Amino acid sequence: MLTVYFDSREEQACWQMRLQNSRPIIQQAVCPAENDEQAFISFRLEPNQDQAVCLALIEFLFSFFSSYHLERKIREIIEERYFFQDEDEVEHIAEMAMLMWEGEVVYHGANNLPKKVRQRILGLFQDIVSEQVPFSYQSLWNFRMRSIQDDLVALVGIAIDEYKLEQDYQEFIYLIRGLLEVRRPLLEEVHLVYNDEFFFYNQHFQLISKRNLANTIDRKLMAENPMFVDSNTIAPLVSMAPRKIFIYAEDEEIRIIRTLQKIFEERIIIAHPRSFAERVREAGDTR
Repeated sequence: MLTVYFDSREEQACWQMRLQNSRPIIQQAVCPAENDEQAFISFRLEPNQDQAVCLALIEFLFSFFSSYHLERKIREIIEERYFFQDEDEVEHIAEMAMLMWEGEVVYHGANNLPKKVRQRILGLFQDIVSEQVPFSYQSLWNFRMRSIQDDLVALVGIAIDEYKLEQDYQEFIYLIRGLLEVRRPLLEEVHLVYNDEFFFYNQHFQLISKRNLANTIDRKLMAENPMFVDSNTIAPLVSMAPRKIFIYAEDEEIRIIRTLQKIFEERIIIAHPRSFAERVREAGDTR
């Protein structure tokens, strides 16, 4: 028999709700409650019982930890290990850490850490079901998960690094927008064709050479406003401050394109590369 003890009414209520929506094979293994007040639940696991029951229970125990306990523990780590107190910051970092845990995003430096932690916790529940050890999730956290806690602290640290980079990125976008507001446009429009890198064309669809592009960069502006801008794309665009920027690309989700959209906002017009070829032909026909 395997028994799970609850540390709070809230935890028990959440467990019961999830149990009601669980697979029948799990519900059938539940031992009848002795009374309505008992703060535990037991599962009948016979020595030679079908392996499917054990596997389903392992999955359920792991899922409950992930959905109910993990984010709470991550928030504790953010507040108590990394000393963040602002609720919005804690919420944002916790969300980023959970996305990493669930495999929705991959941040720099994470490598296989989320997968490694999931496997270790899953292995712990496999041992518990196999040994039929009575437990509470809090006792697991305090004792048998001590070594795993270090990996979770590292995972949260990666989420915090990414959060700080995101904050720097937002400040960078805000700074560039401020610079654009006071810049006099040097061109009415410019056309950018993306093919692994950007190729610049003027309003007459003539290619702007890399040398001429570099010459457009306002060195004084860049010197007075140190920024992590790339000299190939953002720097010349900020210096030229065109009223319209046509970008021709097959995939507008490329990071640099999304950055340009955030900086130049309504000045950006996205189109397929075929549109550029058509506009070049039309321009040639009118000459």
